[in-house]
Amino acid sequence: MILLRRRLDQAAGRALAASAAGPRSAAATRDAAQLALANPGYRSTMNRAGAGSSSSIWAAWAQRQAQRQHTSGGGRSQWTQVRQQWTDRSGYQHFGGRGRPYAAVLYSQDAQRRALRWLVVVGGAAAVVWVTSRQEVPYTGRMHAILVDPDSEHELGQQTFQQVLAEARMQGTLLPAWHPATVAVRRVGMRVAKAATDGYGGGFQRHLQDMNWEFAVINSPQVNAFVVPGGKVVVYTGLLRMVRSEDELAAVLAHESAHVVARHAAERITQMGALEVARMLAYWVFGLPIPAGPLSAIFFLPNSRKAETEADVIGIQIMARACYNPGGMVTMFEKMGREEAREGGDRVPKFLRTHPHSSDRIKAIQKMMPTAEGLYETNGCEAAGGALARFRAVVQRLDGD
Repeated sequence: MILLRRRLDQAAGRALAASAAGPRSAAATRDAAQLALANPGYRSTMNRAGAGSSSSIWAAWAQRQAQRQHTSGGGRSQWTQVRQQWTDRSGYQHFGGRGRPYAAVLYSQDAQRRALRWLVVVGGAAAVVWVTSRQEVPYTGRMHAILVDPDSEHELGQQTFQQVLAEARMQGTLLPAWHPATVAVRRVGMRVAKAATDGYGGGFQRHLQDMNWEFAVINSPQVNAFVVPGGKVVVYTGLLRMVRSEDELAAVLAHESAHVVARHAAERITQMGALEVARMLAYWVFGLPIPAGPLSAIFFLPNSRKAETEADVIGIQIMARACYNPGGMVTMFEKMGREEAREGGDRVPKFLRTHPHSSDRIKAIQKMMPTAEGLYETNGCEAAGGALARFRAVVQRLDGD
């Protein structure tokens, strides 16, 4: 290190003398600058030496001269930029700053070949997995890739459902099984579930076999209902207070059941895993750090809205086959749209929404109305009727609690 510092000091001295002699000694200045810039270890020593060190003065001067060297000729000024040189582990010599890791792919042929091999291997494996894991969604015929086993999916749903019930019990908001609201939800829900799992609609339905459907009601002002894999449905009383017929309740439960039929939860888990693998490969191969946040708005939110629309399309057919008037889904979403507008939710930009706007959902439902009405008629549902008066009594009792 001492010998190297002496060489740098000598080079800097020659550069100072060259600058005094004129532009004809510019080569000496460049030599000194490259020596000073090409050795980061020496620059660290120089910085520790302090401003009073003669070597630091000479090296600093050489560095400034290297970054901006002025030569005159023909009455015009010409500026020459001296580029930094460095060598990577493979022995390749680079000019300019080291930059980010992915810069190696732009300049190194070896890195480009390595990245290409990774892309071919990973792309081929992904294509094989994609083709072998594709399943057809019942009723719609859409193809999607699922990498989650149905048993694992059901186990995950059961754990989530039990956790939700445990929290509701601790808060004292879980309605008992004998409560009229719970009884009404279970009665309508089991009728819908029977139509959802009878094999109609084609597509992949192995996950629906021997499914244990469960329904719970939580006393909360939330206007919401949700389902987890395995046929576990939770309805909040805030939503039940908006319902005025069994047809409207069936619309809510058929929508949630459609998520189970279409395996939307398993599809979401598969998509999250695939994107996480893509993020890791982008960083390992190209050095590109892809933040997870923007992926939600770019990928997951649009797919969430599509899944909700698909659940509406499937749900209206399921409720019609269960002998519930499909028009109940239209009136239910009209009420939810008014509630959404009252709370200001309709002002949320479309690209940031997890669910489509209620008006858009109603349009999609109305397009399916002829099909749903045909299923309602062909199943002889006009003779089945409904217990509207009994259900209204249940809702009135719920309002009084």
